[in-house]
Amino acid sequence: MVKTMFRALRPLDFKTVMGRTTRYTLVGAVCAVASNVVMILGSLAGSNYISLSIIIYLVVTPFGYLLHARFTFGTNRSWRDFFRFIAGVASGVPVYFSLMALFCSGLHLPIAVASLVTTAVLYAWNYASAHWALRCRLPFRLDFPEFWHVR
Repeated sequence: MVKTMFRALRPLDFKTVMGRTTRYTLVGAVCAVASNVVMILGSLAGSNYISLSIIIYLVVTPFGYLLHARFTFGTNRSWRDFFRFIAGVASGVPVYFSLMALFCSGLHLPIAVASLVTTAVLYAWNYASAHWALRCRLPFRLDFPEFWHVR
């Protein structure tokens, strides 16, 4: 019984997960580069991180959805999945702004440094939310012990 409880977070097929994670990382890297280029060039031009973040959200999010739907997850595009993808990205926005405010306003780091660090921190969150949006499940299975099942 105890052994069954520790298998609650059993991973999916290793090959499937690794292939998808690799593709996600490639698409995520393209989106991260696009986001950081806009952020860094915009900050050099005198814009603040709040307005630049809004521009990035409006431009990079649909681009990321198209790439993830086609390349990462191999799913058909749909408005339902697109809005779910937007919701997943939007749920990370408070974390993003909190980190940017901490790094830029609190620690007085340059926007270029803050943007790169924040991008790295949000990688795991964005992977889980993209997986949920486009595959309708999280990247792991919850297999609960038999005694947890409701009959």
